[in-house]
Amino acid sequence: MDERRYVELTDERGTINRIAWYDSGGDGPPVLLIHGFAEYACTWDAVIDLLPDGYRYIRLDVKGFGYSSKNDPEHTTLFDLAACTAEFIRRFDLKNLVLAGHSMGGAISCLLLSYADIAERVDKLILIDPAGMFTEVPEFIASLALVSPQNPLLRFASEDLMVYLVMSQAYFREGKISQELIRQYAEAMRLPGARESVIAAARNFRIPNVPAFQAELRKLKLPTLIIWGAEDRIIPLDDADKFHDCLVNSKLVVFPECGHSPQEEMPEETAAAVAEFLNDAAAPALPEPDGAIPAMPDAAAEQKPALGAQLRSLTDSYTLKMHRLVDRWSFGTIFLFGFIKILQLLKKFGMRAEENGWRKATGIFLRNEYSKFVLSCFRLTYYKQEPVPDNFITARQLLIRNLADYIRNHSQLHWSAAPAMFRLGRKKIDFTDIAEAFYDKTGELLWIEMHFDTSRENFSLLTPEQIRDALRRMVININKLRVSECGDQGRVLAGRLRRWARRVPGYSYGARHELKNLVERLLTATFIHCELLPRDPAAMRGRRLSSPNLRKYRNPGWGVLNVIARYTPDFREADLWVQFHHVPVDGMPMQELLADLKQSWGCAGVLAYPALSSPAARPEILYAGNRLFRNRFFIDFEPMLALRRELNAKYVTLMEGPATVAGMLIWGLAQHRFFRNCKMLFPVDSEPKSGNPAERELSLVFIRAGKYIDRSNPLDGFLNFQKEFNQRLWHTRKGSSESYELLELYSMIHPLFYQIALRLMPGSMSEFVGSMGLSILRNADVFISPLSDLQVNGFMTIGDLTHPTEDGGTAGAVSSCGTRDQIRFYQEAMTDLARNYRRFLERQP
Repeated sequence: MDERRYVELTDERGTINRIAWYDSGGDGPPVLLIHGFAEYACTWDAVIDLLPDGYRYIRLDVKGFGYSSKNDPEHTTLFDLAACTAEFIRRFDLKNLVLAGHSMGGAISCLLLSYADIAERVDKLILIDPAGMFTEVPEFIASLALVSPQNPLLRFASEDLMVYLVMSQAYFREGKISQELIRQYAEAMRLPGARESVIAAARNFRIPNVPAFQAELRKLKLPTLIIWGAEDRIIPLDDADKFHDCLVNSKLVVFPECGHSPQEEMPEETAAAVAEFLNDAAAPALPEPDGAIPAMPDAAAEQKPALGAQLRSLTDSYTLKMHRLVDRWSFGTIFLFGFIKILQLLKKFGMRAEENGWRKATGIFLRNEYSKFVLSCFRLTYYKQEPVPDNFITARQLLIRNLADYIRNHSQLHWSAAPAMFRLGRKKIDFTDIAEAFYDKTGELLWIEMHFDTSRENFSLLTPEQIRDALRRMVININKLRVSECGDQGRVLAGRLRRWARRVPGYSYGARHELKNLVERLLTATFIHCELLPRDPAAMRGRRLSSPNLRKYRNPGWGVLNVIARYTPDFREADLWVQFHHVPVDGMPMQELLADLKQSWGCAGVLAYPALSSPAARPEILYAGNRLFRNRFFIDFEPMLALRRELNAKYVTLMEGPATVAGMLIWGLAQHRFFRNCKMLFPVDSEPKSGNPAERELSLVFIRAGKYIDRSNPLDGFLNFQKEFNQRLWHTRKGSSESYELLELYSMIHPLFYQIALRLMPGSMSEFVGSMGLSILRNADVFISPLSDLQVNGFMTIGDLTHPTEDGGTAGAVSSCGTRDQIRFYQEAMTDLARNYRRFLERQP
């Protein structure tokens, strides 16, 4: 690769742009290679060595991309980038030039020819899947412009993963994606401001006056080669014909089975076409029209102030103002706010938290049984490639064996909660044991069968009878505690078993040591209970979607997993309901693991929800303990989603991003009298401060939607709310919001403080961290809600909003956790917003 060089160019506003460029050298005619959107000069690496000798190949990183400066995101329209590139050509006095541009670079190349002095210097033009003909920005580019959880630039901390996902959209055959090219792109994307510059450019990625652009192209007479990938999913092949029609002296070459980047995906074929074009004798020049080619008017100029105002809100340095966290002041909130300012001062003096703020918060406020969440995984072919079992015993053994292998190979599940003073921590475990629990009809535990980790050395001094004795002791103590509402059942059980292990007679020193290890392994094991579904088809359908009684089938220790497995009567399928301890793990990574489990094991298809008009779709209510209940009901969200599509088509600019599902639900809930004044907590993925993409981190967004309700103009109220919600999402994901800072500050002090504050000032605590919560896992079949000690107004979870129903429709499964009244209000509010969201946006008297 040629050595990277830099040149400083000053634009008409006096801004200095430092442009990176690469030069092959030589005295031949210069070929200026201009890369596409979200790329840089390395996009030409695979093709440049295949191009003919006798030319001087110059590649540059367009302003705002690659290793060029990113200090001017407000001026990143295609016209701005073309102006900067024109200055580059003038600075080095390039003549007899061949312009070659891919995608965005193709549009820039065309715009360069609107400058009379640049057009005089250009002899030939090469366009590879060029942009510019579309009136609507391609969906792929538009998705990169949005402050949205689906934007890969924002969702993923790992630049390598982010680059791969972007490249996979550009390639027809993903197998041709070069790992070296991923590394090079990812390295450039790690530079400060890289993501923000791409987002800024995506927002400006359009030529507003396409007819004027086409008219200018028709005036060009220079020889032009147009190369296009037939399977381009970003810019359709129809645009190739438009360029070919406008450029009268052009030749069109289409590569079959090629995507948006032929120079990367098919470098040999691309080089051959370019070489033939470069070596051809120039076609007889067509007569030029009288006068110089007029410069194309900057049709984007009228839009620049509006775009700039939006962009500044995204890219300006963000100043933390912790008072934004408080909407309603009281003595308690003033006291807590003062305490927060003291913590900020200590942080400036060098005091730091030992762990992520969210992780510590879970250990303080998510310690109870109802704080665990549940995800479902239906219709698994758990036997993989083996014969279908013909009896319950074989089916159980096969599932447990395969599940043990899966857990053993996924370190994300090698966690356990760990008791500490006033909180739970988390710790890595060395063994992946599975404890199979058997119950009678009343819920009493009958016995436990251990399936020890076969990859590790197990007990050499304990006899099988001694192990069975320890398991019987555990069963006795679990049954004594099973009706208790105590939130520390695990701690009580651990204390009893450890005392028994110390005092039981007849053990040698080594055996007693192994007995203590056995107790620890029992307390950190994965628990599983297996049962058969009814043979009657109607009863079986109803049973498959009914939530398991988790007060009956519980993991009594600290293990991260508690599995309820249900088999169809023919043993061909198994449904897993997996309860997760929320202190060690979070919902999104665990849902991704279940999706991977379903893909690697195999699945017999989708388990449809019942028709919403059928008795099987009636709401389900289960007691969760401590006078709390869980409610699960199905809702048809299609009317709301249709409205969302309309809002995004019309108002995406005003909202500075899309109307998100979460935003619409939060604002819709606020239309209900019970939730109008509640403050909502919404968890989001954030970039890990450790720099390790494998360490997923969570943070929180807090917002009171009722504050934005405007009775005289509800639509304006919604748009203002969604704009604010998008901004909070953006800054929280980047680790620069007040809520992110709050969690980091809270993690600096002893958990006893929170226990005292929660008891003395519950309303003030809710003002800072929300009195209700919402979590969405869009790929989950059923997501059963947890509840923390902070959300006094309950919590709600939602999985897939468009899951198929038995009558051909779609629905989402909604789960809420709270008091009887609260879960009733959640159902009322969700039913109303799903059906009547349009009414919420109509002008009201």
